[in-house]
Amino acid sequence: MRFFLIDKIKTITPGKSATGVKCWSLDNPIFQDHFPGFPTTPGVLLTESMAQLAGILLEKSYYEEFGNKEKVFPILSIIQKAKFKKFVEPGDQCILQATLKSIDRGRGNLTVKTYVSEEEVCSAELSFIVGHSTDTQANPFLKRQDEYYHNILPKTEK
Repeated sequence: MRFFLIDKIKTITPGKSATGVKCWSLDNPIFQDHFPGFPTTPGVLLTESMAQLAGILLEKSYYEEFGNKEKVFPILSIIQKAKFKKFVEPGDQCILQATLKSIDRGRGNLTVKTYVSEEEVCSAELSFIVGHSTDTQANPFLKRQDEYYHNILPKTEK
């Protein structure tokens, strides 16, 4: 994973919901190209930040539901009903809210909404396939995942 697009997870309740934060600073290199004179956060990165929060909620929910005998990692498979209502600009703090709709051993469905100053700026329904550590030979993100989670999850979840 090249981009870590959740700065902090404020709350997470496996099987239910999670709330996270992403701050978009002007020094983010993405604003050099997107767009000069009118910096705005690309929709693909807003979608990825929603997917990262949803994926963490799905993973924690999976362990709660089915146990954690084997490490799993959610893989985004379907983006449905994505809506972008406002531009997200440098300096904006996004509050993301993910809600688990369904989960089974092979997949999960979630709804995620992103807010700036309590105004909804984007939302999507996201579907994931649940990958298992035995499905991959060398996933470099899995090696970095524990460090990432240590930095973003609430202290009670670490």
